Amino acid sequence: MRKKLIGMLLCISMSAALVMGCSSGSAGETKEKEDNAEDGEKKEITVVGNGSFYPIIYTDDNGDLTGFEHDLIEEIAKRSGLKVKWELSDDYSAMFSGLDSGKYDTIAGQVSVTEEREKTYTFTEKYAANKIRMAVRDDDKAESVDGLQGRKVCIEFGTVLETFFNDYNADLPDDKKIELVVTSGNIYDELAVGHYDAFPITELSFDSINEKGEYNFKLVGDPIIIDYQAFPFSKDAKPDVIESFNTAIKEMREDGTLAKLSEQYYHRDVTDIAE
Repeated sequence: MRKKLIGMLLCISMSAALVMGCSSGSAGETKEKEDNAEDGEKKEITVVGNGSFYPIIYTDDNGDLTGFEHDLIEEIAKRSGLKVKWELSDDYSAMFSGLDSGKYDTIAGQVSVTEEREKTYTFTEKYAANKIRMAVRDDDKAESVDGLQGRKVCIEFGTVLETFFNDYNADLPDDKKIELVVTSGNIYDELAVGHYDAFPITELSFDSINEKGEYNFKLVGDPIIIDYQAFPFSKDAKPDVIESFNTAIKEMREDGTLAKLSEQYYHRDVTDIAE
């Protein structure tokens, strides 16, 4: 199965999310679900994600979407009386453009909370934190991102990773700048054959891939990003939908569902947020 890394990444310089609290209780939840229904049908929201972003959201051997954020969204919808329509894209720039135009309601795919994004989007309650480091081949001598100067790194353009590396390169001489490249193939296979020298990846995703023993890679250096994830909505999104997300996320944290999903897909709990 092809499991293509994506811009995880969407994430450097994490800052506080716009947290919108709301009360809970059986009567309030029933009222919310009733408000979400139109002519007896559940309100539908459109969520876009990448179908090969393992283990975040990906297509399994049966052709079904699954993954941590897929299951998280589905559980939120179940608790909120919503219906989810899934769309797939391998381009984060197109995902955000679709969010801006109203084509999509939100994005599933480790979207990070940043100060710049908070100017444009309303974020839900944060549900996870992660660390991004550089992955290289086992025989690579690089010990940190500095060891990649003058070499090629594969990223997803249109993400905060692009901003990170542009900032990193800013004061370097031309022969030391890291060359940023993209791939339309499997990012792991492309690194294995040497089409580039490294790619940034969350520790969680690396753990999941490494368990399978398919690649001889290692992580080097300190995290270049500490990533806090939340679901982005447009500023003019209906408040009740965002409130539904926030209520469900809080409930799932309290009743252990968030931690259980995290352990299922990551084999560690990333949902205990400590900033």
